Amino acid sequence: MTKRMMLLAVVAVSLLVLPWGLAAEAAKDKVVVAFGSSIPTLDPHLHSSRLAHIADYHLYDTLMYRAPKDNYRPGPGLATSLKSVNPTTWEMKLRQGVKFHNGEPFNAEAVKFTIDRVLDPATKSVTRGNFTWIKEVKIVDDFTVHFLTAKPFPAAPEFLTLAYIVPPKYMKQVGIEGFTKAPVGTGPYKFVEWKKAEHLILEAFPGYWKDSPKGMPKIKTIVFRTIPETTTQIAELLSGGVDIIRNLPPDQIDVVKASPNARVSATRILRVNFLKLDSFGRASKTPLMNQKVREAMAYAINVDEMLAKILGGFAERPASGVNPMHFGFDGSIKPYPYDPERAKKLLVEAGYPNGFEVTLNTYSGSITSVDQMADAISGYLGKVGIKVKRRHIEDVGTWTNSGKEGKLEGMQYYSWGSNSIFDADALLWALGHSTEPLSYIKDPEFDKLLEMGRTEIDSKKRLEAYSKAQKLLHSKVWWIPISIQYTIEGVNKGLDYEASSDEMMRVYRSAWK
Repeated sequence: MTKRMMLLAVVAVSLLVLPWGLAAEAAKDKVVVAFGSSIPTLDPHLHSSRLAHIADYHLYDTLMYRAPKDNYRPGPGLATSLKSVNPTTWEMKLRQGVKFHNGEPFNAEAVKFTIDRVLDPATKSVTRGNFTWIKEVKIVDDFTVHFLTAKPFPAAPEFLTLAYIVPPKYMKQVGIEGFTKAPVGTGPYKFVEWKKAEHLILEAFPGYWKDSPKGMPKIKTIVFRTIPETTTQIAELLSGGVDIIRNLPPDQIDVVKASPNARVSATRILRVNFLKLDSFGRASKTPLMNQKVREAMAYAINVDEMLAKILGGFAERPASGVNPMHFGFDGSIKPYPYDPERAKKLLVEAGYPNGFEVTLNTYSGSITSVDQMADAISGYLGKVGIKVKRRHIEDVGTWTNSGKEGKLEGMQYYSWGSNSIFDADALLWALGHSTEPLSYIKDPEFDKLLEMGRTEIDSKKRLEAYSKAQKLLHSKVWWIPISIQYTIEGVNKGLDYEASSDEMMRVYRSAWK
């Protein structure tokens, strides 16, 4: 029995057990979202999990907000305005009358406490790197703060969309452990219950502030259920057990479309998938340190065929790794064409006429059809004499720590969503600057260009710096870009909800038709 037939059989049984009409009737006050893995923590400053960020978006508010209707540009959130006073000072005016779920007032003290907490090394915040451009937060009055920077930082509005504000008094009272068990924010939904590896239950907050760009919640309860098996998620969607599923495999799209109860919502997102090559021997000395070898690999992989056959066209091919939705994208750069004969010649010129063996590191959680894609990459490289040894890491925490410690030798099949930041800095700096723990690139010229792009106030000069950086990245083949990912979500037909390009599920905007 094929995977598709097995899924249809499971769905048929589910429909017999749970009639659709009853499921739909029971769901009017509730939306159930299926997550493929557990949320690690409900403290917004202590994780880098996409699933946890989605939950955070409902529990908390951020200083700046991205509205889909405004093409995801940063706009007012808990802040009413943000302006540059001088090259190293940003002035922010805060919204008045907002309260946390426990009644504590939102004000300048909460902003300073939050940013100071993230920047304090003792907190061990994994989001600290998003705010190290802030030298100091100064309180001007109860609803005005100044962000002082050591150097100009023009992308400040972008990064302040990641500033989840927490209540100072409550946090000091309960500590990290207590806060995780009973988190408090200013978001449209308040915490009810969290059973790790099972579910997170949130309830609409009746005192939510009325001018929020998120809008007032229309659904009483949101449940985020942990369902690791994709086939089970799809069966639950079609039978009415869940209302939204993430990361629907392309080969299952037709199954969902054929259902009278569910539909597909898909859109291009910021996430870029690529092969990160250990070109400077950070983890170990390999043939990848030879530029001709890296060029050969770029010519050897038929990326276009992979995107068409494995991803069903729900992907686009990037040339440099930078997404067209990023500020700084250079569309003049073209991908390496598929040319296995040229790849073989380059390997001979590099001194590897008989090829060599190299490790391909992969992980679970972010890349659509990761096993099929990795197998295809291995197959193409094998045809030109490069034998690929696969190493899969299931746990994303282990994967991240291994990368930071420089232990991922050879190739990494990497995925990066830019923290939903529509600026090339969020990708190139974090994964390319030699001082960053996840970078496997070490090049002074590249560093200089990224530093210029990060601190230059003139937008034209920033674009020039990022253009030069991408051309250098492309010519040196430090990365082999594979795909710009689409989010493919399965959705209950009765639910007014669409997928978002910043990869943040806005369930708080949903409503039953």
